[in-house]
Amino acid sequence: MATQTGDKDEHKPAKVDKWDANAVKNALDDAVKKVMKDDFKCVEDHSLMNGRLFLSLIGVMFAGYAVLWDWFYPYPASRTVLIVCAVSYFIVSGILTLYIMFKEKGIFFVGLEKDKAGIDPPNVWRFTSQQKK
Repeated sequence: MATQTGDKDEHKPAKVDKWDANAVKNALDDAVKKVMKDDFKCVEDHSLMNGRLFLSLIGVMFAGYAVLWDWFYPYPASRTVLIVCAVSYFIVSGILTLYIMFKEKGIFFVGLEKDKAGIDPPNVWRFTSQQKK
């Protein structure tokens, strides 16, 4: 049964074990996302996640090419291709790590708030969270 706006189920607080720090952090992150989408009418921008997926795709393509090449031309003949693909995979993995550390910086939500007049570009909201160890 679908809930309608104003239902009591919609505004129930999340139940989280207070001693599970990761669950508390994730619940707070989800609450911020919900407020930004529902109350501020922000549209979520997935460009950061798409960048990470694109870099991952490149790494998987190098690995897949190496596996296929080795399948058709067994090891002694495929040695050079395996070396090039393995090195390329690790370079792309390093770039992916740098992308996550310096570009994403723990951002869990990027929202675009459209200008009500339609004249100015949308406001960009970026939310990040971190947790002490």
